[in-house]
Amino acid sequence: MKKIIAITRGDGCGPEVVNEGIKILKIVSEFTDYDFEFNDAPAGGEVWKVFGTNLPEKSFDTIKKSDALLFGAIGLPDLPPGVAESAIMKIRQGLDLYINLRPVKLYDVLREKCPLKSEFIGKGIDITFVRENTEGLYKNIGKLGEDSAENLMVYSREGCERIIKFAFEFAKKNRHKIVTSVDKANILNTSKLWRKIFHEMSGDYSNIETEDIYIDAFTQWLIRAPHRFQTVVTGNMFGDIISDEGAFLVGSLGMGPSGNIHPGKVSMYEPIHGSAPDIAGKGIANPIGTILSVKLMFEESFHSSEIGKKIDTAVEEALLEGRTTDIKSDSLKTLTTIKMGDLISSKLKNKLKA
Repeated sequence: MKKIIAITRGDGCGPEVVNEGIKILKIVSEFTDYDFEFNDAPAGGEVWKVFGTNLPEKSFDTIKKSDALLFGAIGLPDLPPGVAESAIMKIRQGLDLYINLRPVKLYDVLREKCPLKSEFIGKGIDITFVRENTEGLYKNIGKLGEDSAENLMVYSREGCERIIKFAFEFAKKNRHKIVTSVDKANILNTSKLWRKIFHEMSGDYSNIETEDIYIDAFTQWLIRAPHRFQTVVTGNMFGDIISDEGAFLVGSLGMGPSGNIHPGKVSMYEPIHGSAPDIAGKGIANPIGTILSVKLMFEESFHSSEIGKKIDTAVEEALLEGRTTDIKSDSLKTLTTIKMGDLISSKLKNKLKA
């Protein structure tokens, strides 16, 4: 089964973690009928320094001709904000990647790394944030002046309907009992439309419970009782904020994967952490966010939940033996980026051979 994967290694620690994601793909190829072709699609700050653009046309053409994109973190401290990072927005908008999928799962072996007391963790944390990814404030409609600036938040019925439908279908597929919608409908007209459409569409999913929570209330409930949430659907800016908040609850931002998805089309998979140039080249970056992004790639782009589950289990088993410095344990080996990737790959290899 031939699949073409575009590779954007990015800046800072991006190349280091992406290499470990590629390692997982090569293991899958070795023990299954998948056959991967990897094509480089450079983007980000270092690319901007050379070409004067953070996403060369050749790179974008490579991405568009691929089955999926594995993307490393981008951004450099010696460049103005957005010079490198806006490449992500170009890809999201250019490919209409309207779904941003961010799972937040606290592995039992990492419970001690959660900053919350055990009474707040409860039965555990396993939330999937479904974030609208192409409309709202991040579409960057507006202007910047000397004494004032503006951004226009626009949501269309079509944009709301397709992301909310995906959230319900995702919950149905994963046997989630409740879908939580996060908005600010007591203030914002966009949220009033969002909430109206959410309730209209909920009628097609009578076996799934629904609830509405204002964004400010949700941020504290995510701390007080994260165990009560399963599928959470929300808009672009709200989703960006609460998914990052949620990611820290599982021990480290280095654990966080994401998918920028358009079902049936080229989709982009990336860790949620930044380029972390201060640790680049030190071999201490956590590759698990990237490896779990590869897991999402198999589940969402290649429709292989079986391989996704094996990657997930391999990660959990590896965490019982060793960890990178951000989630280190006094009783376990502290591993480099490469050694962490090697350990997970070894666990995965055993599962695929079985």
